[in-house]
Amino acid sequence: VSSWCQGEFRPGFWPSTSNIFDGYIIWSQYTGADTAIPDGDFIRLNTMETIYEGMTEITLHLMAGGPLQAADRPEMLTGDKDWLWLYQNEEVLALNKDHFIGKPLSTNVWDERSQIWFGTMSDGSHILALFNRSDNDRTCGIAFSELGLEGEWQVRDLWGRIDEGSKSFISETVPKHGVKLVRLSR
Repeated sequence: VSSWCQGEFRPGFWPSTSNIFDGYIIWSQYTGADTAIPDGDFIRLNTMETIYEGMTEITLHLMAGGPLQAADRPEMLTGDKDWLWLYQNEEVLALNKDHFIGKPLSTNVWDERSQIWFGTMSDGSHILALFNRSDNDRTCGIAFSELGLEGEWQVRDLWGRIDEGSKSFISETVPKHGVKLVRLSR
């Protein structure tokens, strides 16, 4: 099994080109614990259309190793957009606390592999994010062996806070503008 996504791939359409997502992809070749820490700008979840876009925004910053700079006020994230919890998910915030910096599998924004980000935490566990920048739900997957990880790994969905069992690959339908964020551990 190789990395793949079913459905139309249209990078640059959401968000549009010359944006934070493309910037993080391109600059990822220069970032790292001993080099540079990226800064993608403030996060305003109240401007997102769906909860999936909010998850993507936060995940992208954390996968790239950037800070979470919330520009929302708490009252902006109540009522119809009861999304304050996105800033409070301890399992997701653990990436920032660990000074985690992941990388896309490709630094070419037109390559689908630029939508798959991967990195290693200080405790030896791995973080994998499958992003879907298209305007439709897409089924995406990757064999862990493509990431240099042999055998089966315990998979934990960080946004859902759900253990998904032992696997050697992942295949997931990711909502439009959404992300699947997992921790792989032994």
